[in-house]
Amino acid sequence: MSSQTEEPLQNYTGNLILPLAVFAVSLVFFYLTLDFPEQDEVGPAVVPYLWMVFTAVFCLVLAAQAFMRKGKPDPVPGKILHVFLYAAWMVLYLVGVQTLGFYLSTFVFLVSSMYLLGYRKHHVIVSVALAWLVFSYFIFARLLFIPLPVDSFLSGFMS
Repeated sequence: MSSQTEEPLQNYTGNLILPLAVFAVSLVFFYLTLDFPEQDEVGPAVVPYLWMVFTAVFCLVLAAQAFMRKGKPDPVPGKILHVFLYAAWMVLYLVGVQTLGFYLSTFVFLVSSMYLLGYRKHHVIVSVALAWLVFSYFIFARLLFIPLPVDSFLSGFMS
């Protein structure tokens, strides 16, 4: 006769900490957007504000569910080293965006990430990565006129 609310809160610690940490990061991003220039029409801060509002709402809902012990308890811990290695891989990707450009580093990041995460259908991996690059190009460069970092080799093709 045990109910989910009788489980100890320690079984939901990860379910509580993760959304609260993401919520804190969204508050930091909100603070950083306060320096964005203000405009009468839609300005550069609108999209980050929308993302932060939705992220904050969802994080608070997830934290409330964890606090009320709803849903599944935390899974059994796995290999934490993989998390740190993937975080380091993401940092290398961000450095690569600045040095190699968005398109080349994103392609390498997406292809290698999907492979490292266990997906093995090479034609799907390459297709998804290329589709994301084409989508990003048309949305950012053509529709929103936001230039993404490009290396010197691709700059001739992109202009």
